[in-house]
Amino acid sequence: MPSFNILKYGMNKFVAIRYIDALYYTETVLDYTVFPVHITVGNLIDLTQDILISFTERNGEPCEGLRIPKKALVLNEKKEDTLSDLSFRVGLDIGLYWKDVVHFTDCQIPEACTPMYSEGLLLEVTSDAYIIKDPNTIKIGKKIANHPLDGKPTFIVIPKSFVTDIKFYDNKL
Repeated sequence: MPSFNILKYGMNKFVAIRYIDALYYTETVLDYTVFPVHITVGNLIDLTQDILISFTERNGEPCEGLRIPKKALVLNEKKEDTLSDLSFRVGLDIGLYWKDVVHFTDCQIPEACTPMYSEGLLLEVTSDAYIIKDPNTIKIGKKIANHPLDGKPTFIVIPKSFVTDIKFYDNKL
């Protein structure tokens, strides 16, 4: 199955893409093996910085859709791990800055993917993810907010390709 299909219909460019997103778990035992692949179809609005897809429009303006980081695309070729191997940091506290997929409504198109920060105990490093136990995650922006708003996750699984920066914390201070 191709990763990215574009169909032209009149002035619109409809796109079908496959992408991954971060996962939150509230269970006490982690049941993660691979990221589920999400498929979305919509009108391709922009490809400049991120992928902007509209599901509904009003007067030619996007009203509901997704802003997806380009690195979230499931590509046929193998992605390079741009960050160093962190397996030697398993069991230590870590902070990850990353970009999240954004669902928008009410014709309010976000300027960029949501910058996020998650910290907690680095439980595991897989070929495509960092798994953090007892994470604290916040949205970074005009107003800082906890994420998710309802319930505290016991684990978060963040795709390596979403991570923009890493901070290490020494508990021995």
